[in-house]
Amino acid sequence: MNRTRMSRTMTDDAGNAHYFVKEPEVPSDPRTVEAEVRGHRLSFVTDRGVFSYGKVDRGSRLLAEKMDLPEEGSVLDWGCAWGLVGIVAARTWPELSVVMVDINRRACDLARRNVRRNDVEAQVICGDALQVLAGRCFDAVLCNPPISAGRQAVLAMADQAAEMLRAGGDLWMVAATKKGAKSLRRELEARFATVARTAMRGGFRVYRASEPVSTKG
Repeated sequence: MNRTRMSRTMTDDAGNAHYFVKEPEVPSDPRTVEAEVRGHRLSFVTDRGVFSYGKVDRGSRLLAEKMDLPEEGSVLDWGCAWGLVGIVAARTWPELSVVMVDINRRACDLARRNVRRNDVEAQVICGDALQVLAGRCFDAVLCNPPISAGRQAVLAMADQAAEMLRAGGDLWMVAATKKGAKSLRRELEARFATVARTAMRGGFRVYRASEPVSTKG
């Protein structure tokens, strides 16, 4: 798939990017979902206008199951929605400092609620990550990017993640195979010295990207 095709693929669902907004317009209708991930029995409140309403997204689950994080340090769940990935990280690696961020205010309210519901420690920050996390660095960045928001939004996240990582840190990113995952790998390889596919299941691929390289000049 060339870059032109990637652009088409990653923007096919742009009209459905209802959750990638500051304030969802749809009425609230909370639903609870239960999930067992990495041996942890977890319970989450989800809502309309937030990604993965009423279900556990397969891509997010795969990322949560396959991510391999340091025992100490800090990790960012970027685009946390109602909090699955960050909460699994906090439960599995309790010594980590977990930060979760989303631009969607309803998502952040749910993530905070679910942090308390699952009795873990994590900080939830609401807003544009480029602004609210300016100057902060992490040992790992976890991301199920908003493909429906378009190619440029996804690549901007990859660029910023490369700048946020401390030395030796990793970006973990999941994407659907039919929505540009193969081309996303090539884009990651332009930004990181090492990119590995660590998992592939159910139409999704998880990539681990390390050693950011400069794309300037």
